[in-house]
Amino acid sequence: MIGEHVATIEPPDLLILSFRGVIRAPHVAEYAALRADLLSDQRYLLTLADLRRVEDVEPACRRSIAAIRDERAQATAFVGGSFRFRVVAELIANAARVFAHRKLAFRFFPDEAPARAWLADMRRTFRGA
Repeated sequence: MIGEHVATIEPPDLLILSFRGVIRAPHVAEYAALRADLLSDQRYLLTLADLRRVEDVEPACRRSIAAIRDERAQATAFVGGSFRFRVVAELIANAARVFAHRKLAFRFFPDEAPARAWLADMRRTFRGA
């Protein structure tokens, strides 16, 4: 648990985040610590983020997310999410790419099946790299 949100690991290498309510800056710190602890041996990071129950994102989260330092290739599939959240996610991802030099790919999907298919493709890409 990260606040009201649930984080689980699906073997062999998928982090699943189910967000509920408001995403707050302390949640980002907990997420970063959890990821560092549980996924430290991974060469790449795959995340499925379910946004269908997100109500809002605190502005401070944007800076916290962009500041996470991790040089590994990353792919995040977002399921759901409002237009506003998509715009915010684009801004965060661009900041992370530029300022934190992160290799970050992400896409939005209406439901979970195509998100998982895209992550499977990304897994093959990362394993082949």
